[in-house]
Amino acid sequence: MVGWRAAATFLVTGLVLGGVRASEAASSPDRNAPPHLVSPYQPCELKLRPFYPMPSCSAGVLLHVRINGGQPLRLILDSGAEFIVIGAKAARSVGLSAGSEMELVGLGSRPARVARAETVEIGPVIFRDCRTVLVEGIAVEGADGVVPLGLFSDFLLRLNLPKKTLGLIPYQREQDPAVPSTRGVTKGALLMVATVVNGKKSGYVVLDTAAFRSAISREVAGMLGDSHIAPEIRIGAGTGATTGQLVSSAVRFMIAGRELIPKDVVALDLSNLSRHYGEEVVGILGFPALNPHVLTIDYRNGLVKIEPPQTIFDRERHRGQNAKPAPSLALR
Repeated sequence: MVGWRAAATFLVTGLVLGGVRASEAASSPDRNAPPHLVSPYQPCELKLRPFYPMPSCSAGVLLHVRINGGQPLRLILDSGAEFIVIGAKAARSVGLSAGSEMELVGLGSRPARVARAETVEIGPVIFRDCRTVLVEGIAVEGADGVVPLGLFSDFLLRLNLPKKTLGLIPYQREQDPAVPSTRGVTKGALLMVATVVNGKKSGYVVLDTAAFRSAISREVAGMLGDSHIAPEIRIGAGTGATTGQLVSSAVRFMIAGRELIPKDVVALDLSNLSRHYGEEVVGILGFPALNPHVLTIDYRNGLVKIEPPQTIFDRERHRGQNAKPAPSLALR
């Protein structure tokens, strides 16, 4: 599995890439407390639904989420989000009251407020005391907002995007010596893994299940000598708008010996993300690039596997016959 770097951030959906930093005015230990899992700690498989922001364009997966016992909200599952983010109208419908101010910063910036949801129900899984971010207007075009993949970080996760399922697998008992330490990984950690782009540039790539497209930095785009860079195009985002350029040549991300080649890659200025994380961010793999794969995510130990479904099927079929496991990616 590949290790990732833990980071408190929110990648807004509806844009190619939006690294969002939540800067809250009056923070306290209570406000920063993680949500509590109150349903039984047992295996569970949640059914995901495809998200179509426009006809014939699948750009993510949805979960139906009940907040404070209200009507189900359609929230995009976002591996780059730290908190649940919904619009103010949806918040009022479930009885959430806006609290302290915060700012979502990414391609642009957007004011927001913090609330606490007493309960969050996702199928049979129930959390209590979940911090929720409220924004004015529409949080995400075509959905009610986003729900972070890291909300389920008490479990080992099997995100099967082709089958549209999220498997929650309980860890072994803490006292079991086979279970490694949980130090160094925070809830809501951003999935960011080491990569080499086109054999020329090394750095980190963000795995974002809620990004509509994949992206590379403008610096990396300039290194692709055979690439034609198109004129600037406007890119809408949940925190504002920016411009980017379509990259014509193939972009190849090498990750732990596996090559991923996304389509319709956009070149963006990612320097703000690199400064924020203290590592050079050279790109992002969005939902279309991740959709053919199964992601196994271990938040406790900062590890993730990226595999095609057939690899998992073959391994399980030959279990006990010394089948070779997929390489592990260390999250930085």
